[in-house]
Amino acid sequence: MPVWRRLSLFLALLMFMSLAACGGRAENAPAPAPMALKDGGVESDMLSARAAPEEQMATADRGSNVPDVAQRLVIRHAQLSIVVAHPAETAQAIASLAEQMNGYVVSSLVSKRMSGGESLPYAQVTVRVPAAKLDEALEKITAMAEDVEREEITGQDVTEEFVDLKARLHNLEATRDQLQRIMDNAVNTEDVLRVYQELSRVQGEIEQVKGRMEYLQKSAAMSSIEVQISPSAAAAEVNIGGWHPTGQAKTALRMLIKTLYAIADIVIYLVLYLLPVLLVLAVVFGLPVWLVVRWLRRKAKKSRRAPAPPAPKQNSA
Repeated sequence: MPVWRRLSLFLALLMFMSLAACGGRAENAPAPAPMALKDGGVESDMLSARAAPEEQMATADRGSNVPDVAQRLVIRHAQLSIVVAHPAETAQAIASLAEQMNGYVVSSLVSKRMSGGESLPYAQVTVRVPAAKLDEALEKITAMAEDVEREEITGQDVTEEFVDLKARLHNLEATRDQLQRIMDNAVNTEDVLRVYQELSRVQGEIEQVKGRMEYLQKSAAMSSIEVQISPSAAAAEVNIGGWHPTGQAKTALRMLIKTLYAIADIVIYLVLYLLPVLLVLAVVFGLPVWLVVRWLRRKAKKSRRAPAPPAPKQNSA
């Protein structure tokens, strides 16, 4: 057999054996082993501490039923626009009413605005009262008004969020307790520091969740009332086909008063500023000029009065 044919058969046999070996290794190769954790014991315990509460979330508080209607957390907010004779006094009365109901004042503002050419007082006050007394407070506030232009009550149901936060808090506290046990049993300084950092992070999340839960509970327990207070003088203007005669009269009177003020300002300006300045200028510059002109006039008059020189005599022939 020629050499080149023997060489070809040898190479073909070698390739076949290589393919068979690769296939056998692929079929019999075991699954890759998980990567070993650094300092295996402590870090694996930390991972277990994080994972265990999350695995229980479906069967813990999250799996409990949402509270019924009587136990639901609803944040209620009321908005009123009322018309009264004295807005500032009414705002003070609303603040006193909220305090009598064990509530408090969130904000209060009294300002003046131009309406029909006249400056009128307006007020705005926001109070919080116990949720159970919201309807009573609204009745008493509307009783103070001559007219209620707008009344709106809105509610935000935060029960689901509160339940989720409660379940998250339960899981975070379980994680914190397990991390605390791991740190108590750790002997390596590096392990203690790592566990302490994780424990601090979990404790921070616990405080955030508790703060949010407390905010939701207080907001649901105390309803807010925002009241816009307008003066009755602004609402009582006569309106005839879009024409406001009283407003036009007030505007014309206001313009007249402004014009008189402007004229008085001009007179005061002339008397107290411009006339003294002109007097000083006349004394400083006008008097010398007047004296010079007067001297020149006198000199001209003297020259005209002087007799003409006699004409020379002519000898007779």
